[in-house]
Amino acid sequence: MLSWLSRFPGAPRLESSIPGGMRRRDLLKFIAAFMAEHFLPRRALAREAKAYEKPSQRAIVVTFGGGARYQDTFAPSGWVNIPRLTQDLVPQGLFYPSARNEGITGHFNSSSSLITGNWQNVDSFGSEPPATPTIFEYFRKERRLPAQETWVIATNKSFSLIGGSRWRGYGNAYAANVILPKQLLLEAIQAAVSTDRGPGVEDREAFAKQMLSALDEGYENYGWQVYESGHKLSFDLKQTLAKSLLNYINDPSVPSSGDELTFFMAKEIMDRFAPSLMLVNFWDMDIAHYGSYSLYLQAIRRTDRLVYELWQHVQSSPQYKDRTTMMVIPEVGRDGDLHGNGFANHRSGDDSCRGVWLLALGQGVPRGTGSERLIHHVDVAPTVAQILGFTMPETQGQVLEELAI
Repeated sequence: MLSWLSRFPGAPRLESSIPGGMRRRDLLKFIAAFMAEHFLPRRALAREAKAYEKPSQRAIVVTFGGGARYQDTFAPSGWVNIPRLTQDLVPQGLFYPSARNEGITGHFNSSSSLITGNWQNVDSFGSEPPATPTIFEYFRKERRLPAQETWVIATNKSFSLIGGSRWRGYGNAYAANVILPKQLLLEAIQAAVSTDRGPGVEDREAFAKQMLSALDEGYENYGWQVYESGHKLSFDLKQTLAKSLLNYINDPSVPSSGDELTFFMAKEIMDRFAPSLMLVNFWDMDIAHYGSYSLYLQAIRRTDRLVYELWQHVQSSPQYKDRTTMMVIPEVGRDGDLHGNGFANHRSGDDSCRGVWLLALGQGVPRGTGSERLIHHVDVAPTVAQILGFTMPETQGQVLEELAI
């Protein structure tokens, strides 16, 4: 163990204010609150909550989803992109500079490996669930917990099946609730503009294209899965949401960021249910596939800020403060820059693609320290299990003893 505070003396300093202005943030907060009010379960889970003892500890796994290279983050050349991590969060936690993804370096398999403790080899675009049980299933089954205690909030639209495995005796009965906030918006808009009674705009086709451009990256499925409490949207709700979104998308300061919506929905779920176990997937940096280095770096900076703000929310919440461990890790790196645009992809299997990092914060975690030893993606799940006090009998990973104190 060593002090890591001296490793970032040249990290950029931040002003107290966050760029972007309150108008944009207020709009996003309104949209996320609106979605939460209409999509998240209330009564069924409230009844269920009386029948179990809520765990005392909390764990949150946060991914720099979409992939971020070490050279663009924790290498000295990347500090400018992660000022909140280097200035504010590393001094509060334990940093592993050498974490490695030895599995398939696609999004679904990488994140599934994180939450199962086993290297996964299932469909890369999320058409099938993880092959082995997740931390959510083991946790719920052993502790007899309802679905409200485990959540996945993801910007990546292919994650609808990541909450539970296909393993016999586990699966949907013990899976986590999965919420894909950006796709909720997209589905509501697509439904609204496909009817003669749409959101009250003159050019519905132009409006649909505008929404797709702002909220959709491409090719995977979209949707959501809330166990025991899902329901379809009514026409009136779709219409109301579409009208609100028209104002939202036409605002000149609005960002095209699904991660902002994921962040606000994660806070709403924390405030409403205080779940014991969450996976929060930020994914905007996968914009790198379009070959724009500047937008990729912009997404890293946004994720840096959102991770910081999520930790601030943990610290301000009586349900989470002093009882939460948060682990932050890229699901993958991205390819090396041998031909000038390696950042655009993440499937070469080279060291830049596989080599990432992990930062842990919170209850029982040594502050301002680090460990040079090599760790792996599959070590996250058994570590979470030990922190929350449940067993994972079948994992390829090893407990990070520095964290599971």
